[in-house]
Amino acid sequence: MEHVLNIQEQQAGSIEWHDPKNYPFQVSGFAWFDQEKEYRRMPSRPKTELPLCVNELANCTSGGQIRFKTDSGRLVIKTRLSGVADIGHMAATGQSGFDIYIGEPGKQHYLATAIPPIHEKTYEASIWDFTNTSSQLREVTINLPLYQGVEELLIGIDPDAIIEEPTPYISKKRVLFYGTSITQGGSASRPGMSYTNILSRRFQLEFINLGFSGSGKGEREVAIAIRDIENPACLVIDYEANVTPEEYETTLVSFIEIYREQHPFVPIMVMSQIPHAMDILPERNLETMRRRNHSKKVVELFKQNGDTRIGFVDGSKLLGMRWHEGTVDGVHPNDYGFMKMANGLEAPLWSTLKSVGVV
Repeated sequence: MEHVLNIQEQQAGSIEWHDPKNYPFQVSGFAWFDQEKEYRRMPSRPKTELPLCVNELANCTSGGQIRFKTDSGRLVIKTRLSGVADIGHMAATGQSGFDIYIGEPGKQHYLATAIPPIHEKTYEASIWDFTNTSSQLREVTINLPLYQGVEELLIGIDPDAIIEEPTPYISKKRVLFYGTSITQGGSASRPGMSYTNILSRRFQLEFINLGFSGSGKGEREVAIAIRDIENPACLVIDYEANVTPEEYETTLVSFIEIYREQHPFVPIMVMSQIPHAMDILPERNLETMRRRNHSKKVVELFKQNGDTRIGFVDGSKLLGMRWHEGTVDGVHPNDYGFMKMANGLEAPLWSTLKSVGVV
């Protein structure tokens, strides 16, 4: 296949194209990027073979961000994705789009979204045109697609524009989220509205999204890979919704124990699932309560055994009253639901990070 995003072929126009994998751009949200230079959420060469679906979904770039400063009057992106938007209950902009915020960490303002064509993997989108305004240095954060892989990405700016490193995070510590399709961002209308990306704008830290749609199941191989992530600030575990009560009762303790072998003092937050509309059925609600009670029980067990840095977050409380209005299908949050999740998680996350001196 012809290299459709060849940089040299594109230099002749009025836009100068840059590969954001290179300095001074900063790529965040991919724990193995420094070693592998891939937009990928799990290692390409893991110590133990990953479950097939996890390995495939790791190519989806949920939580990935490109950060930099520029005074360019124009900003354009050109990309080739691994697939096309094909999820019926999720906007194409969330699956395959990019959205852009300006401002330093903690003070970011939404600006625009690169809207993908429905049936195309390769596209180009103009993000802003400030050519008729005074030049100023702007800090940029580009959120990558939630449900597609990014095979190639170029950022186009004015040829004479400045590009600088972004404002550094306050720490090299990273906040890790492991879980389900909800963690991955289904069904946010655009990438910046997944709850982990919302939270990333409230903390001056790197966030790592390890949500695997239908496939976050607490497997041993996944726990081994996750514990190799360097500089963890805390780990949030939220995979109840992907497993039966029996599977959850079989895996949760061992998942935590595997992580604790390498990170005995890193805070862990075990989070129960958000409500499902079908929980109004007694038999369904019994399963939900069984998993939630197991989360509480396991946290208390670890505390009784001397683990002072583990806690429980009740996901059933995050969406508040009329919680079912915060979903698109009874379970996957819409933007309102994700904002409610982020609002509910912000305080316990601040408290957890503060307890270990990260914030």
